[in-house]
Amino acid sequence: MTARAVRVLVPALALAVAACDAPTIPPEAGAYEFTFQTTPPSVVRWPVGKVIRVYVAGGEDPARAALLREAFLEAAAQWESAVLFGEYRFAEAATPREADVVLYWNGDPVPVDTWGCPPETTGARALTWSCPDPAVPGRLQPFTLNGEPTPVRMMVYVARWEASTPASLKRVVLHELGHVLGIGRHSPNPEDAMEAHAPVDRLSPADRATVQVLYHVEPDIVP
Repeated sequence: MTARAVRVLVPALALAVAACDAPTIPPEAGAYEFTFQTTPPSVVRWPVGKVIRVYVAGGEDPARAALLREAFLEAAAQWESAVLFGEYRFAEAATPREADVVLYWNGDPVPVDTWGCPPETTGARALTWSCPDPAVPGRLQPFTLNGEPTPVRMMVYVARWEASTPASLKRVVLHELGHVLGIGRHSPNPEDAMEAHAPVDRLSPADRATVQVLYHVEPDIVP
């Protein structure tokens, strides 16, 4: 599983906190490296306070569609619980034209046009990808639908065979949402959800520390 937030060889909202308290930058202890391996390395993340709208394209099989939606909802809840001051949250989008991210089964029809930003591989268990916007430095390119731009800046596919093992599917989607949030590398620790093989179904303290630090670092690229 990989995240490709930029395809080069190589990303003012008040936070709700208790009275007299102010958000503080989380300590980096326990966090792993999250920058994307660009030249130079870059921080890619959504603006603080962003509602990240995800269109879950489950396909025509109701049972398989329900599995993908359930995996998304559980993963979204875990990542939302990881941050300190509501730095982001996820919401379902009814259509791709209302979405920031599209999640779908690889092999099913793709809900938006990807010819201008195709995935680099088709054999992975899952993939999160996007491309830099050639017209707007520091932003990601919007995907189009029928030739018209949409708000979609990131795509996520999951291999259809993952539907045969719901527990594995949930681990994979949890992992990929970490890439969606801007974690651009894999953890070296198999106890973390962001280890390359998505080995666990719960965020570790290191996963939580990493996304907390990420959302208190100035981004180089914003979707």
